[in-house]
Formats: sequence, C-alpha cells, structure tokens
Amino acid sequence: MKIRNILPLILLFWSSNGEIISLLTGTAIAISGGAFWAFKKHLKCRLYECCEEPDIKFDHHRLDSDIANMLYGQHLVKDVVVNSIKSHWFNDNPRKPLVLSFHGYTGSGKNFVAEIIANNTFRLGLRSSFVQHIVATVDYPDKTKIHDYQIELRQRILSTAQKCGRAMFIFDETDKLPEQLLGSIKPFLDYYTTVSNVDFRRNIFIFLSNKGGGKIAEITLNQYENEYPREELKLESFERDLMSFSFNEKGGLQMSELISNHLIDHFIPFLPLQREHVRKCVEAYLRKRGRNDLVSNVELVERVLNSLQYFPPDSKAFSSSGCKRVDAKADLELAKIRPIASYRQFDDEL
Repeated sequence: MKIRNILPLILLFWSSNGEIISLLTGTAIAISGGAFWAFKKHLKCRLYECCEEPDIKFDHHRLDSDIANMLYGQHLVKDVVVNSIKSHWFNDNPRKPLVLSFHGYTGSGKNFVAEIIANNTFRLGLRSSFVQHIVATVDYPDKTKIHDYQIELRQRILSTAQKCGRAMFIFDETDKLPEQLLGSIKPFLDYYTTVSNVDFRRNIFIFLSNKGGGKIAEITLNQYENEYPREELKLESFERDLMSFSFNEKGGLQMSELISNHLIDHFIPFLPLQREHVRKCVEAYLRKRGRNDLVSNVELVERVLNSLQYFPPDSKAFSSSGCKRVDAKADLELAKIRPIASYRQFDDEL
C-alpha cells in the first residue's frame, strides 16, 4: 500500500499531544486476547465434551452402512430413518425438531437403531452429555407424580438443549409413560423459533413404543401368507394405523397433542423378524464373541434358533422375541462346547 493511502489513517489516530494512539498495541492486545479465548476453548474441549467437531459429527454414510449391515429385515427403517435424519441435519433452517416414533414388538431393533443413530452423531454415542436416554419405568414410574415429572422433564430437556443445539432425546417405553407427561414438552417440538430463549429446531426426538406391534405383525403376516416379499411393504401401509393406536390406546401418547397437532414427522414400523433374520443375528453374535469358526456350524446355529419361540402357532413365521434373546441362547450353547483355547492347551501338554 502506498504512503499517501495510509497517511490519512495515521492522522486519524494522532493524539492532541502529537502521540499516535497505539493502534498496533491495541491490535496486539485484541489478537492475544482472542488467542487466549481460543486456547481456553480448545483446552476445555480437550477436557470436556463440546457441541462441535470432533465430539459431534454426523456421518450419514456410516449410518447408512451400519443400518444396512447390522439391522436385519427392516427395509422401511433404513429408508425412512437415514433419509429423514440426513435431510434434517443438512437443512440450514429447519422449521422444527425432527421427531420420529418407532413401533414394533420387542427385539425388532428399535433400541438398536436409536443407538446406531447416536453412535454416528456423537463421538461418545449414548454416553454423550448431549443425548438424553429416558426410560419410562426407570425415570417416571409413579403416575401419581405427574406434576413433578412434567417440571423435571421440561427442565431436563431445556438444560440439555441449552448446552447443545444438536441434542438428541430418546424416550424408551413411551407406551408406559404416564399420560399427559409428553404434553408438557409440546412447545419444544413445535414450530417455534425459540422456547425460553433456546432454539430446538435442530434437535432430534425419538420415541420407542410397542404400541401397534400387533397390527404390524398382522399386516406382515398377511404379506407372508400370500407369498409376497416383505420388501414390497410400504410405509403408508402402517402409518395411519400406528398413529391411531398411539393416540387412542392407553400410554404416553394417548390423546397427545404431539399427534393431533402433527408434530411427529414419521411413524416407523419395525416388522416382526422371520427365522432367516434371527439366523443372521446368531451369526453376528458368534462373530462378536470371536467364534468365526462356528458361524458355519449349521447344527449349533439351528439349536440356538430352535430354543426360541415363534408365532403364530401354525406357521411359526416370526420370532416372538425377535433377536433379543439370541445372546443368552447362543451363550448357553457355547458353554457346552470346549473353547478353542482349551484344545490348544491340551495339545501343548501332549
């Protein structure tokens, strides 16, 4: 820059006694002050979890891969969950939080998918301070304390959202929550820019429920008995029924404004698992236990499968417990087998 261009700037900061106000000094102080706060923030985020990368980083590619490779028999879940979260996350100005409602019998994968979502969003997964995993029978078991619960739940959600605009709230056993409890958090899920000076629009709320499991099984069984591929089932075949069951039957969403005001974005069915899907769960668990050598052991896998219960009684099309009891039943069979290590030890002794 030429002298004639910077001279007016110098004169601008010339004091009455002929001294130049130390612009350089002021700038240095500002820079050093900024550096100090940047260092302080960096140090804090090294010691504690922060609402930014690397503690929060949504990996939609890995989410897609994990659900495709680790969840069995749930094509609707993969389609709706991955795309709805991806769309909401990369929307610079969402109008409201993303609200998902998972429905299905026990063992169909509802909690598992919630965990996969958390693991692909937060470095600490479900252990993140920005994830609230609320279990109805643990956190809010006494229906006579509904007023106290409403206050506590609102404060719990508000304080978490204040810490991070990307917070996630998972409500397990929603069907067992006291009626009217969820109505107290309606403002947080609604089309508001802020509530109590907190922006909730980038948060995610997930409700897990067994409600509608019977209807889901009925529709899926009809598809099975007519020999149509379950992959041809569409979301619209279930959503209206799931909404109706949740709203009309006893439970946490009964007569809830979250439904009547259409604040739940997607009602997602988790289909009952067939024997072939449970088989994949058995094989995955054997790999997890480091027993790849037994994955192809048809006899052992069949023993595990046969130890589970199936319904309906005539066709036994679906597992009554999904994959939930696979670990326990597989461990029982593994305990009957001499581990590889014991064979090696015996050979060494010989």
